[in-house]
Parts: sequence; C-alpha cells; structure tokens
Amino acid sequence: MKKIKLIYTLLIATFVVSSCTDFVEPAIPYNGFETGTYLKTITAPAPIDFFDMDNATFSTLLEVHAADKVNDVKTVEVYVNHRRGNVLAKEVLLGSVDGSVFTTTADSKWPRAKVTFPFSAALTKLGFSKTNIKGGDFLEYRLVLTTKEGKVFTNTNLTSDVSSGTYYASPFFYRVAVVCPSNLAGTYDYTTTNIEGSVADGANPAACGASVSGKAVLTATSVVGEYTLSDGTFGQYGCAWNDNPATGTIRFTDSCGKIGMKGADQYGLTYSLTYISHTSTELKFKWKNNYGDAGITTLKRSSGSWPAALN
Repeated sequence: MKKIKLIYTLLIATFVVSSCTDFVEPAIPYNGFETGTYLKTITAPAPIDFFDMDNATFSTLLEVHAADKVNDVKTVEVYVNHRRGNVLAKEVLLGSVDGSVFTTTADSKWPRAKVTFPFSAALTKLGFSKTNIKGGDFLEYRLVLTTKEGKVFTNTNLTSDVSSGTYYASPFFYRVAVVCPSNLAGTYDYTTTNIEGSVADGANPAACGASVSGKAVLTATSVVGEYTLSDGTFGQYGCAWNDNPATGTIRFTDSCGKIGMKGADQYGLTYSLTYISHTSTELKFKWKNNYGDAGITTLKRSSGSWPAALN
C-alpha cells in the first residue's frame, strides 16, 4: 500500500509541475532584483559598411518580456562608444526611446519595437567624422531599460542566462563591426611592362620584350579581402625565367580599398605591391619580390567596374 500511495503522489506532483511550465515566465533573477524585465533581441544590428557609412544605421528589433506580458518600460536609453583594439572612446548618450513605442503585433504576443539610430548621429555624439573611422573598428551600443516602477536594467546587472541564453537573448550590449566588403575575385586580362629581373642570377627580362600579356585569376580565400593569385609575377616568370607561374602563399589583398600583395612564392621569395592608378575597367600597379623581379601590371576587367575606393 505504501508503494502504491507513493507512486500516486508522484504522478500528481508530475502533473502539477508539467501543467505549469508550458511557457517560460520572465521572472528572471537579476543582480539585486528577484524578477526583471528584459529586451529579447529578435533582429541583431548589421555591421557598418565602411564604403557606405552615410547610409549605415544601428537598428535592432527588440521584444519586451515582463510579467503578465505587460509593457512596463518607461524608457530605453542607448549609449555608444568607439573601440579600436583595446582603445575605447568615452561612452556618450546617443538617444532615448519612449516605452510607449513597444506594442504588440501580429508577429508576437509580446510588445515589440525597432530601435534605430543613424551612424552619422553616433559620430556626431562622439565628436567624430567619417575620417576617424577605419575598417576593423567597432561601435559599441549599450542599452539601459528603466521600468515604470523605477527599476533599471543594463548589461552590468543581468545574469549570463539573460545575456547569452538561447531563449532570452538579451545582452543589452551590441558590438558592431566596421567592415570592408571586398569582391575582387575573377579572371582578368593582364599586361605587364617595365619588366625587371636579376640578369646576374640567370634572368632574361629582355626576352619579355616591351610587355607580356595573359590572364590572371584572383580567387577569394576564407579571409575577407585576401585572394590567391594564379601568377604572382603576371607573366614575368614565364618570359624572363622560362619558369612556371609564381604561386605558393602569395596573396593579393584589399584592405578597405588599399590593395597590396603579401606572402611568398614556391621559392620562398616575398612580394609587395604599390598602387599606381585605376579607372572603372583598368587597375595599374607595380609589384616586386625580394629577388629583384618586378613589373608594372595592368589588370583589365571584361565586365563590371573596379571599386572607386581602390588606392
């Protein structure tokens, strides 16, 4: 009898617990509070395009989670600072959003709102201009939520479950990168002139004549802005050395529009590049390696245009 009674009691307990946990209540423990309100990130802010800063924004879709699904938000303040490596600017108030903008929609039973501020507004508040921004920088946005009862929530008084948990997704903090998209992959016609090579070591640059032409293939790597090259000497190895193209770990690079070369070929020779000029269809530069090989190469596009910001 005792065993039957115990099983019956456990079944009742199980039913009671399961019947009360079909959804997650926002009674989340914060530091200093037994319960709290949080802003779930529905859509995270996008990176800042270095080449389109005029149209960049901080924009995130947020959802208010509070007891009984009631919007108890008085204000959401947005602070911003600038980070370059370990160097931080002084945080400033970017602006404030009134809690009344959070409303229920057909998409959610919880109140939602899109919080948006232009990138230009952040620069103004920081006392910056676009010239102060480099690829690889970050803008750090911090939210401060004040409830109608006067409770304040931000990234410094929440638990890890709230900030990074899959369900809660409420960091109150967003580190937004300034990125430099690069799309130089393709096959290009090249013409190389002013060809140099170490005659004393066996090179015969005179065999190249006034110029050498061919096709060069730039292939994107897993690193944004870095491309493998089908021939790092753009024909010079073939005509001056009667050798195979220069490959190895040579990379053609695009760092926020500044082009370059790095890495070494199959002989361990290292490469560099100096930009000369470009039009919409032709890109001209001088390359060289540390063995005395060099040339001035023009890459010509058969379609599309070279980015205007290249230098």
